[in-house]
Amino acid sequence: MRSILYIIPFVFILNSCSDNFLTEEPEISVTNNNFWKTDQDFQAATMGLHSLFRAAHGTIIVQYRDRGLIFDNLATWQNPCNNELSRSWALDRAQLDWRPEYRVITFANEIIYNLKKGNLAEERYNYYMGQALVLRAYMYFYILRVWGDAPLILNSENTGEIGRTAWQEIAAQCITDLQEAAKLLPHAEGLKDVNGETITSKQIASRGTAHAILAHLYAWKATLNKEPELNQLAIAECDTVLSYKYYQLAGNIHDVCETVMLGNSSEGIFELDYRDTDFDFVTSGSRLAAYCQSFPIVPLSTPQTARRNLRINNTTVYALYPDANDDRRKEYFYELDYYNSQSTSITQGAAYVQKLRHYSKYTDGTQVGRIKSYLDNEIIIRLADIILLRAELKEKTGDRTGAEADLNVIRQRANTSVYDESEGSLKEAIQNERDRELFLEGINTRYFDMVRNGMFRERLRGKFKTLTDQDVADGALFLPVGSIAFSNNTRMIQTTYWKRNGYPHK
Repeated sequence: MRSILYIIPFVFILNSCSDNFLTEEPEISVTNNNFWKTDQDFQAATMGLHSLFRAAHGTIIVQYRDRGLIFDNLATWQNPCNNELSRSWALDRAQLDWRPEYRVITFANEIIYNLKKGNLAEERYNYYMGQALVLRAYMYFYILRVWGDAPLILNSENTGEIGRTAWQEIAAQCITDLQEAAKLLPHAEGLKDVNGETITSKQIASRGTAHAILAHLYAWKATLNKEPELNQLAIAECDTVLSYKYYQLAGNIHDVCETVMLGNSSEGIFELDYRDTDFDFVTSGSRLAAYCQSFPIVPLSTPQTARRNLRINNTTVYALYPDANDDRRKEYFYELDYYNSQSTSITQGAAYVQKLRHYSKYTDGTQVGRIKSYLDNEIIIRLADIILLRAELKEKTGDRTGAEADLNVIRQRANTSVYDESEGSLKEAIQNERDRELFLEGINTRYFDMVRNGMFRERLRGKFKTLTDQDVADGALFLPVGSIAFSNNTRMIQTTYWKRNGYPHK
């Protein structure tokens, strides 16, 4: 397995408070012989695991993989969004490299292995095992959505050559892990660290996190593996999450931007948690917002500041949010109507995105006064997502009344009209609402929606529109495997579709 990923040395982040892993300078332990003995050891290892998870997922490389962006000017994303990957990405590009994801998995395996040998109190064992199982399952779920078939590694010491396992088998392992984690972990409000202090970070997995990921996983497998009966299991997982009174929708869309996006709110379920410290420093360029937000959010910018990366035209925003009363128009976009009336020589005809609003600035040096980092969390799953997912699933299973009710919960929060059949397809209306509500959020959220709902030909661009069923079966909706996976590994094979579309490797 050395050819597929870097083997992680036994280096752990050592601190005592679960929330403090976001803010404190790490101390380094370079030995393993005297490790894995105490509660503090497993606490440090678990925080190291979360640090690896954030490093793997909190990077612009993950966002570069998004082929479902709704923007009009796509810049760097143009070829990927047309599914013409070889025009932008060589086989050795980071976008095709799954090693960061496998670093998380390998370290989770190490924790799981050593927990089974340890002698911790049951409550602490359950907590650490739950964290490792959730992060391993989520990383594998991400991998199978991005690459399809992939190596399935459950042994921390597996270093031999290894081929790709069918994504369905990986999904089955994820389900097993998440079901076990849901039994082990407490509810979000019951999470405690090694010192008995309450954990507030939504990056730290709780029982609700496991059920929310399971809901998405069942929904994915139901469609892509043609197992519609799994939609009912997905609904049950959504029901479980929604039964937890700890999770509550923010009162209005202004609060979504000011509180939910900032992170660790009652609406958040699973997030990448960021703090404004030197150790936690993540440049603004690591976030998708850095490529589409300028005035009025970014310091020193003006309405005339040229936007050369992602732009969404005013006309697209009006089409996406057709109800003039929709609060997301005024909260997600700055003074839309006013700037729509201004000269395109000023505005480029594009809306001013303002969904992520919290940032830090440089206070010295040549960059003084400029944006340093966004402080908003990366929201992977929030309650509105689960409500709309349940609406989608209810529509698929014939419960139109229930689907409309869930859809209208989100619409009413946004101060827009409830669903009416004159709008057309309920399925389309639910996806439109996901596009509206979850704009600029999550990890490839809209692309995964398009694949899960079979809307890629109608709603995506370029070559997506002409994919045949055989192309899809051959892996056109996944990414090709990067070259590093083939190094000293004779068992690795390239995805069939990409072998004939720009990546002829084995």
